[in-house]
Amino acid sequence: MSINFKLEQFEGPLDLLLFLLHKNKMNIYDIEITAITKQYMQYLGSSPQIELEQMSEFIVMASTLLVIKSRMLLPKMDNDEKEEDDPREELVRKLVEYKKFKYVSEKLDEMQSQSFTYCFRSREIVNDIKVPIEIDILDGVTLGKLYETYQQLIRQQKIGLKLKQNNIVTKILQKDIYSVDEKCNYISELLCTQNEITFYSLCYVDMPKIEFVVTFMGLLELIHKKCVIIEQFSFDGDIKISKGSNYETNRIRK
Repeated sequence: MSINFKLEQFEGPLDLLLFLLHKNKMNIYDIEITAITKQYMQYLGSSPQIELEQMSEFIVMASTLLVIKSRMLLPKMDNDEKEEDDPREELVRKLVEYKKFKYVSEKLDEMQSQSFTYCFRSREIVNDIKVPIEIDILDGVTLGKLYETYQQLIRQQKIGLKLKQNNIVTKILQKDIYSVDEKCNYISELLCTQNEITFYSLCYVDMPKIEFVVTFMGLLELIHKKCVIIEQFSFDGDIKISKGSNYETNRIRK
């Protein structure tokens, strides 16, 4: 049986593993490591010859799978009173985290691909975009819930627009007025003087949709770097943001 496969179609080794799990209808929390390792190695072996640097991440994951497989094949000691950790645990954690980020990324791409045409004008022209007001402002919350809350904010701000097919809406925005780095710094500076802030307090009345997207992406970047942790006590409640384990380290680097 031949395998029609291009390694370039996957964004990385985790993307390839998720594809194999879906293909074999495996539970992400109960991976059949022997079968999945065999198929993973088959995919690598059938890929065309490309630069070693491009293959490095896939090769590292292959080594990890082989180590996990070896550990699971080792016999358990009868006199070992302490229950050993599942060698798949760290891999499962990475797969779950990657799947969440991929889901949010795809949703943001859908928003970006809606029928909007942006035309830019120079900074010298006075515009009606309001400057953010400087004000004082999830462990247990998934990125999926965070994205749902983000959608609720858009609806509450009356920014969500229902576009009819082939109906193109033109918006005039100031070029390069927002950036992910600026939003990351803004959130970090607020946490410098406060132990805790909220997601609602990062927003303001009539906030432009593009600024919502950039603010949300800035928060995701800080979560990914473990500079902040987020917490939400109810599905439709406010999101609390506090300092993460890498908050101080990240500030020192700046």
